[in-house]
Amino acid sequence: MENTIKNKINVFGKVGKIITTIIIVLLLVAEGFLLVGTVVVAVLPKDAVTVDVEGSANVRLDTNYFGAVKDVLSIDVNGQKIAFADYKDDNIQTKTEDGSIIMDAQSGVQHYDLHAALRIAIVGVIQLASFVVALYFLKALMKAFKTCDSPFDDNVITKMRYFAIALIPCMAVSMVAGCFAPGSHGLSFDLIKVGFVVIIFLLTAVFRYGAQLQKQYDETV
Repeated sequence: MENTIKNKINVFGKVGKIITTIIIVLLLVAEGFLLVGTVVVAVLPKDAVTVDVEGSANVRLDTNYFGAVKDVLSIDVNGQKIAFADYKDDNIQTKTEDGSIIMDAQSGVQHYDLHAALRIAIVGVIQLASFVVALYFLKALMKAFKTCDSPFDDNVITKMRYFAIALIPCMAVSMVAGCFAPGSHGLSFDLIKVGFVVIIFLLTAVFRYGAQLQKQYDETV
């Protein structure tokens, strides 16, 4: 039974190491192309390529469920009007027609040039590099699983902890990168990414506790 579990863990580590290596190679190739593209964009004049984007949206809300009073949208819940959004904006035109609230929104013209593309490219290079670094730590963790006699080996726990730490700058770079995206309104906060990092740290703590229990058991026996 013990050998069967050990073999499964070793196979998991072997397969994980192969898959991680393939992903690292692909990302390194992508990083190379992105670096070349960044250099090309940096060399070209700012106005070599310009893009003007203009958008519009038409929203229709059923007045049986929604209301609009003094630039505030509300929803009807059991006869009670509950306000949930303030749409006061010069680019939003609202009217009531055939039992519906019709909202026409215009985003205006957004102008982009190569300077904007350069900022995005530089952030992309840094973000991709942080992913590759984190994957190298994941690869080391998979290698530890491949050769371990127990998932509670000190080497496995150490590599898992290093991987969790490597995810922190990776997550931070990803959040900051949102500031440079077109139409961004500032720093983005992704609870899913934060939760994933927290889970890895929790797993590290669980494995460390398991190692302590195993050590106490071995000493008792």
